[in-house]
Amino acid sequence: MKKLLALLLVAVLLLGTLAGCAQTKPTAPSSEAPKTETPAEPKIVKIADLFAKDYTSLDPAKNSCGWWTSALGMSETLFRINDEYSVVPWLAKSAVADGKTWTIELRDDVTFSDGTKLDAERAVACLKRAPEVNENAVALKEATFEVKSPTVFTITTPKPLTTMTNELTSVYYSMVKLEEGADFEKGAIFTGPFVLSEFKPGVSTKCVKNEKYWAGEVKLSGVEGIYVADADTLSLAFQNGEVDAFIGPTTNDLKLFESATDKYTVVKTPASRLYYYYFNQTRMPDKDLRAAFNMAIDHDAIVKLLAGLASPTIGAYGPDTAYGKVEKKKYDPAAAKALIEGLGYELNAEGYYAKNGKELELDIAYYAARSIDKIVLLMQEQLKAVGIKAKLSVSENPDATYLTTKDYDIAMYCMIANPSADPYYFMNRVVGGGNYTAAGFESKEAKELLEKLYSETDTAKRAELAIQMQKIIIDEEAMGFIALLNKTTCMHNGVVNCNEKNPVSFYFLNAATDKVK
Repeated sequence: MKKLLALLLVAVLLLGTLAGCAQTKPTAPSSEAPKTETPAEPKIVKIADLFAKDYTSLDPAKNSCGWWTSALGMSETLFRINDEYSVVPWLAKSAVADGKTWTIELRDDVTFSDGTKLDAERAVACLKRAPEVNENAVALKEATFEVKSPTVFTITTPKPLTTMTNELTSVYYSMVKLEEGADFEKGAIFTGPFVLSEFKPGVSTKCVKNEKYWAGEVKLSGVEGIYVADADTLSLAFQNGEVDAFIGPTTNDLKLFESATDKYTVVKTPASRLYYYYFNQTRMPDKDLRAAFNMAIDHDAIVKLLAGLASPTIGAYGPDTAYGKVEKKKYDPAAAKALIEGLGYELNAEGYYAKNGKELELDIAYYAARSIDKIVLLMQEQLKAVGIKAKLSVSENPDATYLTTKDYDIAMYCMIANPSADPYYFMNRVVGGGNYTAAGFESKEAKELLEKLYSETDTAKRAELAIQMQKIIIDEEAMGFIALLNKTTCMHNGVVNCNEKNPVSFYFLNAATDKVK
C-alpha cells in the first residue's frame, strides 16, 4: 500500500512538472505592430503681403512695420477697434479723461510671451518711445507721463486730446518688451498669441503659438508671413496652397475665387482704405487745370472697374460717417474741356490740347498694388477723351520715391484714411505737413481748423471741422478722392477667424484663427 501511494505521488509530481513546462513555452510573435498614437500634424496658416519686403524690422514703431507684427498676431495695443468700428479696451482696462490728463488703467493679467508682466512702467516706455522713432506718432510727441501704480499711469498733453483712446489703437503704440541692447532687426518680444521663431527681413516671418498667451487658448500651432512680389504671383501661390489666406485680391482674382465656393471663402467688409491722388501745385499752379482734371475723371466708372473691391465716396471718409458728408463737382467732360480752352489751349491734329506748339501732357506717378495699375489705365483713357495726354510712371515704393521727391504732376496713393474711427489722423496727414501733404498745398484756414479738431470734445463739432477741411481741399482742387477699398479677405475653405469682418486690415491672424479641415 505504501509503495502504491509513493508511486501515485511521483506521478502527480511528474504531471505538475510537465504542465509547468507547457506553460513556459514561447509563443509565436504577433504579426500586428504595437499600437501607438500618431501625433497631430501642426496647424500652420500662411499669409502673404505685397509690401512685406518693406518690413525690415520687428520694431512696431518703425515705419509701417507694426502693421506686419499686428497682422501676424505678435503685437497688440492698449485699445483696439472692434468689428463695429468702435474703440474698445484691449490690454488696457479703462481710460478716464480730466481736461488735459488721461488716466489709463491696465489689465492685471497681461504678460509678454516670456512671462514678464506688462506693467505701467513698461507701457509708458513704449508710448514715450514711439514719437522718437516715427514722425507719424505725433499725438504723444509733447505728452508727459506719470506712473501711479503697477497698473495705472497718466498721460498729459499740452492741449486736451479728446481722441486719446483712438490714438492708442495705432500700431505705433504697440506694447513691446524694451530692454537695453534689444535688436529689433533680429527679434522682439510681444504680448500677442504668436511668438517669433524666425525672421528673414523682407522675405518671411515665422511664428509659433504663445503657450503663455494671457487671453487664453491659441488654436494654431504657428503662422507664417511671406513677401510676394506681385499680384499674379500671389494669386498663383494662393491657388496652389502655398498661401492659406490674404487680403486684397485683384478684380480678376475676386471673380475667380468667388466663383469657386468649393475651394475658397471670400469676405468683403466696408473699410476706410482710400484711393486718391495729389496734385503737384508747383507743376500745376493753374487751379482751372486741376479742376479740369478732376471733372474729367469718372469715379463711378472706376468703382465699376474694381468690380466689388471698392465702394463710392465723395470725400476722404465713407459717406455714412458723420464727417463724410461733403459735396464735390461731378464728372463733366464738357466743362473740363471748357476750362482747358479758357487757359489758351487748342486741340491739335492728334486730338490733344496744346499751347504754343507744346502738348498738354501730365505725368501720373503710381504703384501697381491694389489694382492701381488698372485704375490709371482707365484714367488715361478718360483724360484722352477730353484732350489731355497722360504719361504713366510706375514705382515700386511710392513713399521712398515720388512722394519724397515730388517728381510728379499727379500722384496716386491708397491708404487707410480712418484707422482710429476719427477724422483727425487723415486730416493731419494731408493738411498738417510732411510727405502726405499735397506738394505745394498750403492753407492757413485748414491748419487752423486742424488745430481746433485736435482738442474739440464734441463729436458733432469734430465732424463739422473735418467737413470744412475737406471742403477746402475740394474747393482748392488740391486732391481727388476716388473710392474706398473694401477689406476683401480670401481664405481656403477650412481656414477660419481671420478678422475678416473687422474693417481694419492690420487685424488679421489671432488666437481664434484655425484650420478646421
